[in-house]
Amino acid sequence: MITIFGSVISFGKIIVSHDSGFYDKDITVAISSDSGGKIYYTIDGSVPTVGAANTFLYSNTLLIQKSLDNTLMYIPSSPFDWKKPEAGIPKATVLRIIEVTNGKTSDSTSRTYFIGINHNLPVVSLITDSSNLFDEEKGIYVPGKLFDPSNPDWTGNYHQRGDDWERSGMMEYFENGVLKYRSTIGMRIHGEFSRTFPIKSIRLYARNTEKEFTYPFFGKKGYKKILLRNAGNDWNTAYMRDAVAQSTFKTLNFDTQDSYPVIHYINGEYWGIVYMMEYYDVRYLQVNYGVNEKNTVIVNADLTLQDGKDGDEKYFLDLINFVKASDLSIKANYDKVSEMMDIDNFIDFKISEILAANTDWPGNNERTWRVITPESGNKYADGRWRWMMYDMDLTMWNIDHNTLKIGIYGDPNVFWTMDENATILLKKLLQNDEFKSKFVARFLYIVNNIFTTSNIDSIIEYYKSLLENEMPLHLKRWPYTSVEAWQGEVEWLKLFASERQKHILSYFQEMFPEAK
Repeated sequence: MITIFGSVISFGKIIVSHDSGFYDKDITVAISSDSGGKIYYTIDGSVPTVGAANTFLYSNTLLIQKSLDNTLMYIPSSPFDWKKPEAGIPKATVLRIIEVTNGKTSDSTSRTYFIGINHNLPVVSLITDSSNLFDEEKGIYVPGKLFDPSNPDWTGNYHQRGDDWERSGMMEYFENGVLKYRSTIGMRIHGEFSRTFPIKSIRLYARNTEKEFTYPFFGKKGYKKILLRNAGNDWNTAYMRDAVAQSTFKTLNFDTQDSYPVIHYINGEYWGIVYMMEYYDVRYLQVNYGVNEKNTVIVNADLTLQDGKDGDEKYFLDLINFVKASDLSIKANYDKVSEMMDIDNFIDFKISEILAANTDWPGNNERTWRVITPESGNKYADGRWRWMMYDMDLTMWNIDHNTLKIGIYGDPNVFWTMDENATILLKKLLQNDEFKSKFVARFLYIVNNIFTTSNIDSIIEYYKSLLENEMPLHLKRWPYTSVEAWQGEVEWLKLFASERQKHILSYFQEMFPEAK
């Protein structure tokens, strides 16, 4: 119902004979409305507009058939060695429908029909006007008008951020071929340099009435944002490093992101495998720890604000400055640091990054959070800083990488690890005997009980089993490597799992000869 200048326009319920879903054979779709208005529809993902060439007046049933009629996937999404998809990639049909009554237009409703298509992974259908993603002027998925060939790495439409570069649409989510959830969303491109990759990460914002996702994607409801992640720098290699690394350490005393692979479609066109993943913001903290999202802050490795109130990042700088100025071998100073940060959380986090051989760390890909004003009755609301793991796609590559030394002293060959703020906490805390004993004991425990060949192998095999049936089609859509090369990358991960321990333990014994 819409009220305009005192008059009330009532829209009936738009009735569609077939809901979104997977069908073995062609279907005939009937559309009606109990208010008798005119019904218009599109099949290209755009919202119907009366008089537009791509908008049709509904007059008879619609035959929905299996299709290979793709167009969007042939639009280059990267200036770097973009490759045309191979032929024979299936296409779903997207219907968007409106009703027009007395010259007024209803909200649109959407349906996605997969005819003769089967997937063994969950499926996400993203529906939006194609210009929102692929237009030269405003498309967020393409280099577009803002691409500068003289600075190709950091320019382009896909590098833009903020409200002005969010695009509206719909999402539908399917498990085992059954529609589970439908919501209005906003879409933004996510990441740093990975925005330039042909397949991109998309951040989804809940723009429904509830202002949150009401489906338990990770066994929890209430998130405002979730990610569809492109595997980051692992996008054309093993396509699982981030998930494997975070799964390896998920039982430890810090945050890891839950994720699982899904297939995503854009306006009915097959767009390949991405990981549906939790997104770190203050709402994530509220959902997972019961803290007040308005009383929390998340800070990046470079001490900038990730989420929370402007200025609250200064509290982390207070910790850094105290550590810089203090002799932590003195018990009173160490006790003060223990009041400012969760020591056990910090130790587990640093050890995990070291074991995984993260080459994009410690000056990058590290976040911390805290409650600003402590809240009684919640141990996580004590005002101490805690660490969060994310973006582990540059881990598990270099078997003999001395991440232990780099995590403490930085790497003179990598500028972002040499910022004193990136290493000062671990370096100074190791001057305290109590901390050092904790660190050494915990390191050996995690190596011997968590970071084991058998444990990592089982996780690799789990993700391989999820991906292997879908990878041939994914690599037709994104033909930057082969199935055989992907299998070789998975084997390299297994080699890392079997060989990493002896290298890192050698570095560990050299640095801590007193360790048993």
